[in-house]
Amino acid sequence: MISIPIAYGHHEIRLALPRLNLRHEVGVKKPSKAGSDKVLSSALRSLRPELVQNQRVMILCDDYTRPTPRSRVFRALFPKLSTAKSVDFLITTGTHQAQTPGNESILAAAHRYAEMAGLEAFRAFVHDINSAEFVSGGNTSRGTEVQFNYLLEKPEVFIVISDMKPHYFSGYSSPIKHFIPGCCDFAAIENNHSMALDTQASFGRHPLHRKHDRRTNPVAEDQLEGMRLIVKDRPVYALHLITVDSEIHDALFGETFQTQPEMFERVDAYFGARVQPADIAIVTAGGYPDDESLYTAQRALELTAAGVKPGGRVLFLAACENGIGTEKAIKNFYQPLTRPLPDVLKTIEENYVLFTHKPYKFAVMIQNLTELAVKSELSDEVLATAHLVPARDPQVVLNNWLAQSPGASVNIFHHANKLAIYTQDDESDE
Repeated sequence: MISIPIAYGHHEIRLALPRLNLRHEVGVKKPSKAGSDKVLSSALRSLRPELVQNQRVMILCDDYTRPTPRSRVFRALFPKLSTAKSVDFLITTGTHQAQTPGNESILAAAHRYAEMAGLEAFRAFVHDINSAEFVSGGNTSRGTEVQFNYLLEKPEVFIVISDMKPHYFSGYSSPIKHFIPGCCDFAAIENNHSMALDTQASFGRHPLHRKHDRRTNPVAEDQLEGMRLIVKDRPVYALHLITVDSEIHDALFGETFQTQPEMFERVDAYFGARVQPADIAIVTAGGYPDDESLYTAQRALELTAAGVKPGGRVLFLAACENGIGTEKAIKNFYQPLTRPLPDVLKTIEENYVLFTHKPYKFAVMIQNLTELAVKSELSDEVLATAHLVPARDPQVVLNNWLAQSPGASVNIFHHANKLAIYTQDDESDE
């Protein structure tokens, strides 16, 4: 028998299984803490003073739900902006709640490090989809009217802090997503995300990818077009990061459209893996904040779906200390899942509303499995009503499955919120 630690909320759970049953155990390599500052410093050498000299600069940064090592980044980045005329800082929340203790903490850190760097003309904001003033950048070719926060009209130079990883329907988390959905209105995000029902809206696919056969992704294509409508001919630089457990594994600074293809390849190398599908998959999003809610954690299942056979079983560990998610997530993500699964698919296909791409993809997955068992702090009733099997004791669930099929193969996926799992006969990640 082997005992394997599984990240769960702020803690971990150990699961035991016979070594012979384990086929693949996939996670992400943890970087050295001592190397993070060195990696960051090396990347920022490319931020030359003349890039921002006498310019109105805006920094875009993700919100508290992402485990980006912001303080470390602010400490290294802000002194590089001393030649700027002014520096504005904006947290790109998209549809997430704006006024939260986590975002207030980010704002406080930004002000603190700006003062330490001597940035006198510094302001910090949080994008609030419910109260922001929006302006129109025009329509994309797919019909998305790009209404964006008016604050993005003022800067002459953008710098995006982008913690990159695979994204289950946008291809990748990247600087582009800080503009749309990050700073756009509800209607723009809803129209863009409606394209997530397309089977080509998947991880590892993006119009800026170097490989031609991985450039088709309607969501990412629309986001790229929308970003161009917002920024027009203004320069956009990105501090691309690859992080694990809030430590920086890799970093690259440069003009966004020139550096993103390179970063996509690096993300593929760090987080992509090919496996043989197993009878059982054990999946963890990676602990808090990646499993802070069911809405957040669910993407880990999408990113690892190729690791389990059709008709297989999945044991998912996600603490969900914040429950299902926001009120809108409950309404448009959870409640649709309480209907019969064929009705879920039919209803969403006929009338998409924002967030329902999640129950749609969830319903497809559940239908393809014999069982999807979930260990969380959600009630058994909440899980069962959404066609999920409560797993109060995940070890008992795993033992029962192996008792039914002693020779069953098992794949384990750690930090699945960042993984991109392909089957071994899928050459698209080569």
